[in-house]
Amino acid sequence: MSLYVATQGPTSFRGESLECHLGELKLKTSQHIAMCAGQSVTTILRCADWRGIPVRDLYPIARSAIESFINAAYILVESDAVAERAAKYVAFASWKQTNRQVGSGDFSMKLSTSPLVQDATSPEFPEFAGSGNGVWTKLDVPSRFRKVGELAGRKAGSRFLAAYALVYSLSSEIIHGSPYGVNYFYQAHLPPNPTVADFKDATEKQLEDLLLAVSHAVAGYASTFFRRQGMLAPYLAEQELFNKLLALEGVEPVPLESFD
Repeated sequence: MSLYVATQGPTSFRGESLECHLGELKLKTSQHIAMCAGQSVTTILRCADWRGIPVRDLYPIARSAIESFINAAYILVESDAVAERAAKYVAFASWKQTNRQVGSGDFSMKLSTSPLVQDATSPEFPEFAGSGNGVWTKLDVPSRFRKVGELAGRKAGSRFLAAYALVYSLSSEIIHGSPYGVNYFYQAHLPPNPTVADFKDATEKQLEDLLLAVSHAVAGYASTFFRRQGMLAPYLAEQELFNKLLALEGVEPVPLESFD
């Protein structure tokens, strides 16, 4: 619903008229990211019947969905300057993709679109020049969802915190093929002396963990969008759906809250 009302125009929900008031830059940057995050969630849902070794490949997709929702929410709550830098970063990163140093020592090479380019800087992008400046935001992921919590409410921030805590570090280990990441995937949720059937059951539990994490991220983004846009009916609906998610985990429902 958030993507629809942001990109397709006004609509109504439970008797409330909904109209998005995002500026052009925030609209373009945040909604593209949110759309990609939603597609990643759809991919995981389509693979919800997977069991065994293939489940491992869903970790990076879950991480992408979670971080994308956090990024989209962060752009929504921050100033227009953040959205402007994010938009400029697209052009800078495109340039840098073919103007950079790759590798190390004897096993390295320089990519360049012009013999005049001697380093990974360009006069077209002065704001990204210098050490530590070649990024769209200098805030790390926890600082981004902390900012979301400060500006869009504790519900949004806490949902992102849960999503991040459930998957982020594990997915990093698995994505990078670390010894721990491999060991975790093949050992998590297993009983002593496991069988092949036990392993398949264990990967089902890991898939449940991934679904729980991305569900928290979806809820965090929805809470952010609807609160910042002053859309009370869908804001309350998100809380109702989130309480159903908590009930599946045996957690007491959280009282519904209107805007402050």
